[in-house]
Amino acid sequence: MDKNRVSVDQLSLMYLLLLMGGKFLSLPSILASDVGHDSWLAMAFSFMWDGVCLCMLLWAIKINRNAKMDIGAILDKSVSKPVAKVIFVIFFVIFVLRTNILLASTYKMFSVTFDVSTNWIVYLIPVGALAIFAIAKGFNAIARTAQLFFALVVISVIALLVSPLSEVKLTELLPVAEAGWGKVLWTSYFRSFWFSDYIFVYFVLDGIKIKKHVFAPMLTSFAVGALLAITLNAVFVAIFGHFAPDFDMAMSKIGVFSAASTTNGRWDWLTLSIWLVSVFLKMIVFIFCAYKCVEKIVGAHFVKVNWISISVVMLTLLLPLFVTAEDILNTVVKWGLIPFTLVQYVLPLLMPLFTKTAVFKSEATDVSPRKVSAVSAREAQHE
Repeated sequence: MDKNRVSVDQLSLMYLLLLMGGKFLSLPSILASDVGHDSWLAMAFSFMWDGVCLCMLLWAIKINRNAKMDIGAILDKSVSKPVAKVIFVIFFVIFVLRTNILLASTYKMFSVTFDVSTNWIVYLIPVGALAIFAIAKGFNAIARTAQLFFALVVISVIALLVSPLSEVKLTELLPVAEAGWGKVLWTSYFRSFWFSDYIFVYFVLDGIKIKKHVFAPMLTSFAVGALLAITLNAVFVAIFGHFAPDFDMAMSKIGVFSAASTTNGRWDWLTLSIWLVSVFLKMIVFIFCAYKCVEKIVGAHFVKVNWISISVVMLTLLLPLFVTAEDILNTVVKWGLIPFTLVQYVLPLLMPLFTKTAVFKSEATDVSPRKVSAVSAREAQHE
């Protein structure tokens, strides 16, 4: 049995958790510093681009329904092996950087919000151990874990969003598009690094079990996740107003209700801790995908855990020891905006075409020997 086989329902639940796990940390304050109270609008446009690309990727999944080709085979047959390797290198960089950003953000949350201090290596060890265990067990194990915690995480997120509603000042969100539509749209693109959470789907393409529906479950999860993220962003800005850019841990701040509040009586710590499960799941998924990228780059399929590849991925997670998350965002992410865009937004738009091409070539290769055998058999009968 393929350890990476997952159903569409499992995939959709995982996708919703990933959407909730990466948008509620430092992103709201970053967007607020870019476009002020229009940050929710920039986020809405980002999700709109994601929705279009997700639909195209789901279309490719339906085309690949019977062929069950993995992303490596699809790209090899459609764009050539050298180009495919370049794409996997870009994917690898994205997964590694996003994991590092998430690690740095949660590390800061533990030290500032929960007053728990530790060094980076000690913090990384349990995360690395969980990632290695997940890689050994396969993506199916990660999906089952997501199913187990799904209801608790969703309830926790809703509780965190509902609790500060009495303090929300909707006037803080007006006027709409005060920063200008051009700046809002540019910010939506410039911060696209934080979006396109569907990219993990590429690395389980050959293991998706499709019974009936593909679009409905995934698009439902996408709509719910996008709505929750946009709502949290709007609530965050409405509470803190012009001070929103100064609070870089959005989820840990909205339960405080005001900048002057203390930690006394903060019941939201329980729900906050449960929500963090989705963040760690997201990191595990990204590390899993980074490991798969190494497989594709070196052109090998590891039946068992390859410790050299694991070591390569884990060493990249030491990056925050040398540079801050802000430096990563202002250098590597900024310089890599165009290549990142190619795999985040251009690749999914072309995936139906690439998949159809790969499936056609694969079927042609499989059919040809059969035709030769049939012709030989007929000739033998005539003789």
